Amino acid sequence: MALFSWSMQVIKRSAGRSAIAASAYRAGERLHDDRQNLTHDYRNRTGVEHTDLLLPDDAPDWVRGIGREALWNAVEAGEKRKDAQTARELRIMIPRELDPADRITVIRDYVRKSFVAKGMVADVAWHNKVASDGLEQPHAHVMLTMRPLTETGFGPKSRHDWVPDPSGRTHPDGRPVMVESNADSWNSTVYFEQCREDWEHIANAALERAGSAERIDRRSLLARGIARLPEPALRLAYYLNDLYGVMKERFGQFQFARHYRAVEQAAQKSFRTASAPMTSAADSAAITDRFFSWFDRQLDRLDPGSGRGGPDHPSPDADHGLDMER
Repeated sequence: MALFSWSMQVIKRSAGRSAIAASAYRAGERLHDDRQNLTHDYRNRTGVEHTDLLLPDDAPDWVRGIGREALWNAVEAGEKRKDAQTARELRIMIPRELDPADRITVIRDYVRKSFVAKGMVADVAWHNKVASDGLEQPHAHVMLTMRPLTETGFGPKSRHDWVPDPSGRTHPDGRPVMVESNADSWNSTVYFEQCREDWEHIANAALERAGSAERIDRRSLLARGIARLPEPALRLAYYLNDLYGVMKERFGQFQFARHYRAVEQAAQKSFRTASAPMTSAADSAAITDRFFSWFDRQLDRLDPGSGRGGPDHPSPDADHGLDMER
């Protein structure tokens, strides 16, 4: 089933985030942050299938041919506030019905049309991983610059204010209807809703070309008249389920190792006691018999077929050791 998943977040310093670190992780590369003098190395991460930097057609010369590290260092250097917003990131689920080559093409076409054409630089990383249903989950991370390009660097951010509707519309209680003052603002809610609609149309056109009957729909289940609750995304919970099994196995190994160590320590203590001067041959023979009898009990505990082996089935004399003074 093709699903619509399109989310946006802002990378901001007030949350302790860095555009350099985010780009290095998304692209699986090693990037150095000049501002913080930190190197972020994610070359060993898996799941990154393709990366790309997309520039506007009229991009100035200084940014043409720029690398990922130089781009985001320039972005960070241009922001002076300690709570600055440095980048905008989109996460877009790609229909798995598309071929790998088509997945790259459809994202590239969409990003160029909806964002790069407005003057943004897009840093795109195509990822693929296993979804909660056991199948692949192709998706793309798109990091976008938040300032337009100029001949010498980055210009002022494209903003908007909320102003009364120029047409005079009002609410039933008489309050004026507020609208965005700048229709071209990169922060416009109307603009991003249009971007969601554009992705729906472009992805569905790609599915049709691929001969698939599947389609995505940006509307909620309620808006589509479907009477069921949406299924939550498992994300980390899916992997924690497997992690629980691994940790349970590892903890069992730890318990056995701890028991083996206790047996060894008790045996060493017994040997030290047995090697001490004996008062008589009878005492020595009794101690030897008791030692071997205790050792046989420990082996019996560790035998899986006995029904008493392992830490889950302790014997009645568990953890008592061999008390040579009894």
